Amino acid sequence: MSQTDGIDHSLTQTTLISAIYPVGPAAIILMPLIVGGLIDSYGFSDQQAGAVATAEGLGLVLGLLTAALWVRSVGWRSALLAGLAIYAGLNFGSPLIEGHTGIVVLRALSGFVGGGVFAIVVAALGDNREPDRAFGIAQAVQGLVMGALFVWAPALMSDAGINSLFYLMAFLALIAMLFVPRFPRYGIVDAGLDTRGNTNDASHLAPIALYAGLFGGFAYYLAVFGFWGFIERMGVQAGLEESTIGYALGVSQLAAIFGALLAAAAAQKFGRVIPMLIALIGQLWVLWVLVGQFSAWAFYAGACLYQGLYVMATAYQLGVIAQLDSKGKFIVVMTALQGLGAALGPSIAAGLISDGDYSGINMAAAATLIVSLGLFLYLAHSANKHKTQ
Repeated sequence: MSQTDGIDHSLTQTTLISAIYPVGPAAIILMPLIVGGLIDSYGFSDQQAGAVATAEGLGLVLGLLTAALWVRSVGWRSALLAGLAIYAGLNFGSPLIEGHTGIVVLRALSGFVGGGVFAIVVAALGDNREPDRAFGIAQAVQGLVMGALFVWAPALMSDAGINSLFYLMAFLALIAMLFVPRFPRYGIVDAGLDTRGNTNDASHLAPIALYAGLFGGFAYYLAVFGFWGFIERMGVQAGLEESTIGYALGVSQLAAIFGALLAAAAAQKFGRVIPMLIALIGQLWVLWVLVGQFSAWAFYAGACLYQGLYVMATAYQLGVIAQLDSKGKFIVVMTALQGLGAALGPSIAAGLISDGDYSGINMAAAATLIVSLGLFLYLAHSANKHKTQ
């Protein structure tokens, strides 16, 4: 293996790797449009469309967990080409399938293959010498791409229905294939020396701490998406106009991009502890403010701050796990558990609503955030202690 085949840590290659990052979770992010399109175009019921969403989400999680077993033993370029080609084929084939069962199976397979693609990209970003910066760049790219799709997709769907969205995701995979020839063939961990400061033959931290990090990532997404799943309803309860709520949620996606770029720019200058403390305090403030009656400005500020800090915190959490993970597999499992937390959060939060009162969600989310980010603050401190000087 030549040195040029591996990760070179440059901004150019990090950005190139990040260009493929949005493909894996694309369908999950675009799921509100997919669900609506299935109902409008195929005549599915709410429950049938929801089953498709669940199948795709579980497929992604299962794909990530399975990939943790093989991601370090295959050539990344060939695996990516195969995964992207199959993903594009499944999306091109989705409009040809008739019947609810067929769509559920095909979308589950699409999620599974997307999980494999996502795992390779996540592993490559985790091997970067500055993983916080790398994940920040990747999430910024994802925000830009998904933002553009959210803008274009409704117009296309008004003419061609849900099929146009499947075609968009297929073309996204085909475009990503153009970047594969410059993608690293293997990771730093695979080459035998982890130049982030760890060697591969030993783990500097007890496995229980890494498992705590995995639990922390799952809990964080459980809390974030449990609250986020009902933030629109909270705005309605507070008497805000639907247009105000829609604009605020749209602007919050720009804040998410800013949070990702902030994580990428500040990773080396401020370390991890201070930004993660800021994320915890900021999100707790949002959960305190958006209870009961609040103004439109509070809703705008809360939605934007919550999204920006969530993306920033995610980059640092993944950076912590990447640094401590001497075998390079925990980072993939971490991503899968984050997806599982995001999927389960809203359903668990729904059980905390009492007679139209959403405050139980806020309190539960606050407690979970304190536990989760508290774990990561400890892990970040431990990671700093074990850096090679």
